[in-house]
Amino acid sequence: MELDLKVLKAVINRLLDHIIEVRGITQVNLEQPYYWDLPTESLYDVTQKPEDFDVGSLADDWEFVSSLLDEQTQPVAYQLTEVAPLLRYLGEVLGEKLAGKGG
Repeated sequence: MELDLKVLKAVINRLLDHIIEVRGITQVNLEQPYYWDLPTESLYDVTQKPEDFDVGSLADDWEFVSSLLDEQTQPVAYQLTEVAPLLRYLGEVLGEKLAGKGG
């Protein structure tokens, strides 16, 4: 299976457009600022039960990601690992909040 980045971008844009334009949500509080994070070598090895956990910070992730708006900051692909927890948090929080309203 191949992941088409243009399609993924279109999907994410459509979801965010829906949340902002249709649901009128433009900000979300980071009420749970920390999350469990697995090291990369454990994350995709589903044959072994993970034993080593790290703690991630949504606030730190947001700080790093939002710094990309500064033209002096050069983006690097690895910063997608800081976007992922933010998207997951949004999906979980907004999914719960909007579930009774049709998403």
